[in-house]
Amino acid sequence: MINGKKAFTLLELMVVVAVVALLAALGSVAVHSAMDRASSAAEVSAGRSLVAALQSAAADNGGRFPLAFDPAAQDVMDPQGKKIRMKQIRERYPFRLAPYFGYDIDGTLLVGKNKGQIMKAMNLPKPEGTMYYYGVSAFPSLGINRHFVGGASANSTEAVKTVAQGDHSIIAFASAGTTEVEGYEYVRAPGAPGGAWGSGKWTEKSDPGNYGYVHPRHDGKAVVAFLDGSVKKMSLEELRDMRLWSRNAAINDDPNYAASE
Repeated sequence: MINGKKAFTLLELMVVVAVVALLAALGSVAVHSAMDRASSAAEVSAGRSLVAALQSAAADNGGRFPLAFDPAAQDVMDPQGKKIRMKQIRERYPFRLAPYFGYDIDGTLLVGKNKGQIMKAMNLPKPEGTMYYYGVSAFPSLGINRHFVGGASANSTEAVKTVAQGDHSIIAFASAGTTEVEGYEYVRAPGAPGGAWGSGKWTEKSDPGNYGYVHPRHDGKAVVAFLDGSVKKMSLEELRDMRLWSRNAAINDDPNYAASE
């Protein structure tokens, strides 16, 4: 008793502290869940925009999809309408597709955490300039299916190269990442040349490079955008099916298909 009033016992205080801690933990989980839903929804929207841009680029190119990686790319512009001089930026897909989504870099190429991660990794004070565009080109949130859409080179025979070949819709873009940035320029299918995926179960500490740079950051699933414009969230186990990645694998109904080039 304190001044005639009953004080809390030690046990009661411990119970109060435990309840407060539990409520804080539940609140943290709810906030994290809400943030993840917002991030995955933003990537779904970005996936649709990128596929639409890819289709528009093909329409402007005689029905041929642009190469996923084009060493001969010229006259690629930055958001200010200036020619990009750095070859490494021109070669990658982001700024070659950018005119077809109105250079809406924030929300199409940069979604969620990767903008801040790019700036931190490259020690950039402002989101502008050549090195910033280099980072954007190298680490977009969604990586392109490099070997099987457009092709990794002009000589690729495996790739879906024209709109007319899109009768078997395959993955065009997927959530990508590295150990430092939630984004990468391409994703590599498990049956692509050099694309063998690790057999271990994915954890937050796993290197996305062991899974073709596919990054299942949305509760163990990646956002996946298909050539027909559909967008889904899929697990790595689901994405081991090569029929999702390769037109030839789909035609031959071969989930374990391996490309020879």
